[in-house]
Amino acid sequence: MSPNVLPEALSSPTPTTSTIWVNTLWLLSLVCSLTSALSATLIRQWARRYSELPHVPSLASKRARVRSFLFLGTLKYRMRVATETTPTLLHLSMSLFLAGLIIFFFTIDETVAIALSILVGLFGMAYAMLTILPCIYRDCPYGTPMTGICWYLWHAFASVAAFCLQWTLRLLHSLLVPSNLGEITSVRQRKLTEWLEGVENTLNNHVKCLKDGFRESIVQGALDSPSVVDLQGLAWMLNRPALAEKSKIEDFVASAPEDTIVQLMSAPIKSGSVVFRDHLLSLLQSCTPGTTRLDEDVRRRRLLVCLDAIHRIVKAPSSAVYGVIPSESVLRDVRINFASIGLMRTLWADVDPSICVISRSTCALLARHLVHQRLLGELELAWLQDVIGLPSNTIFNSLNNIAKADAMILDSYVYGVLSRQTEDLPVGHAALFMETFAILAGAGSQDTFRRDVLADGVSSLVRRAEERDGRLREVVGKLRNVYVTVFPRPTAAPSEPRISHHANRRRTRHGTIQLKCRDPSSTLI
Repeated sequence: MSPNVLPEALSSPTPTTSTIWVNTLWLLSLVCSLTSALSATLIRQWARRYSELPHVPSLASKRARVRSFLFLGTLKYRMRVATETTPTLLHLSMSLFLAGLIIFFFTIDETVAIALSILVGLFGMAYAMLTILPCIYRDCPYGTPMTGICWYLWHAFASVAAFCLQWTLRLLHSLLVPSNLGEITSVRQRKLTEWLEGVENTLNNHVKCLKDGFRESIVQGALDSPSVVDLQGLAWMLNRPALAEKSKIEDFVASAPEDTIVQLMSAPIKSGSVVFRDHLLSLLQSCTPGTTRLDEDVRRRRLLVCLDAIHRIVKAPSSAVYGVIPSESVLRDVRINFASIGLMRTLWADVDPSICVISRSTCALLARHLVHQRLLGELELAWLQDVIGLPSNTIFNSLNNIAKADAMILDSYVYGVLSRQTEDLPVGHAALFMETFAILAGAGSQDTFRRDVLADGVSSLVRRAEERDGRLREVVGKLRNVYVTVFPRPTAAPSEPRISHHANRRRTRHGTIQLKCRDPSSTLI
């Protein structure tokens, strides 16, 4: 054997291709993981410095200057991109390690390698789903560092495809639809035009998504979602044990927007029970007159909150402000459980004018709704008899003449509220009174208010007081004061009617009563 020739056992083996790939992948994985760890450490140091440096100056103005300076620096040097890159390196490191592990086991044991490949494949499918789902469903809470990249790639590809399709359809449109054609009469031309409009809208949507970016598109999707999303969130919140306390429910009802109260009352959850309705009824029962568990001031404040919420619900069918109208079942439930006569009689006699006005307004609006439905049973007639103060047969016979029934409800409402008031109503209560008066008189609600129709309603009530209803004469003067409170006389050219049945009244040649007004256009006959 030649001395220059080494034995075969001492010669170094030539590395195979699989070994090279395994070593390369694992080395890359090691580099990515170490880089990710180092980046996480640096980012934590940057964040600590960002939060500590503004506290160095002693003056608040200087601290604000330092904070603004550092914040603008994070925007200028795109610190958000650096923080999002760190987990991406870690995910990449894990992917490279698993790929090298599969190749390594294929060189040792093929059975183990196949089992490992299946597990890694399942993990990869789950990872891909978590990456793609937020691109399809904007409310999906999942996501990976690759989600933003997939978002841009998808909308870029869709934009290019939509642009090419738009160019093709425009070419066909120019060939099939001449420019001098006045109307599109062919079905093929109409379909082509519809397709072109649809493709243009799709292209604009994809371009907008590219401009807004992934994060802003999620925010815009939330803002464009229907209002049922808000109701579902509120229903979930109302189901939490933390809101079982009456004080928290009271704060929620008092601060909720007007349309939200109506929507919550009309929106049942999946279990079939209206959560907000149960809370509101429990809150009302906890502050009814005679309740001794609460301080009197606390009880009245809670009672006003409940009455205001109930009043919003019954006012919704006559108001254009709300986005939803409560169903018949909701109004029936309000009348039976929230506006029962036993409770309302006590509230009508309350010395607090706000309680009296709101409770009377609620009952009057419910009575108007019942009369307009014309489907009255014994229970409904008995309830109306107590609210209007007339026999049930008189109410039933008036259903053939809705105008007469409305006048009966209006007269009972005006007399019921004003006959118990020894002093003028405050401005807020007077405005609520006149708003309900306008709805009962057919003058519309607050946003669709018609001053001339309201003036006619006031004039008609004054005529009824003078001609046949003696008890209304007691409150005509108070009605005038309420009207003037809500609609004060202008200094230069007042136009509100002067409602009186003494000095301002004169007989016409036809025997009717005419009220003197400062503005002829607002004369009440």
